Amino acid sequence: MTYITQDNIKVKIKLVNSGNLLAIATVILHDVFEVHGWRIMRSKKSHAKFLEAVWIQAPSYKTEKGWKEIVYIDDRNTWEFVHEMIYDAYCMERSKKMGLAGIQNQLNSEESEVKSD
Repeated sequence: MTYITQDNIKVKIKLVNSGNLLAIATVILHDVFEVHGWRIMRSKKSHAKFLEAVWIQAPSYKTEKGWKEIVYIDDRNTWEFVHEMIYDAYCMERSKKMGLAGIQNQLNSEESEVKSD
């Protein structure tokens, strides 16, 4: 059972695509509580559920012993649900960017055809 539903959560994505960092996400709970710093990263192996080589990392900081997560969700189903919402928002933003780039390319090719006539 998850404690969060699609009505309680919103995700904002900023595409970065720099090195291993693909995007940064902000998770908004109940329209009042924002958690910044989620990262969508490239991975060396395919994600079991998303079937893409991505890794979603909660906000964290570096310690002497490695990375420590700032946000931790104890319930496994809720944790996975939040990851799914982040991944879905990432895919939508990525598709929107690719769609807009495709439209711009089409407009540019039509414009060059008109100029060459």
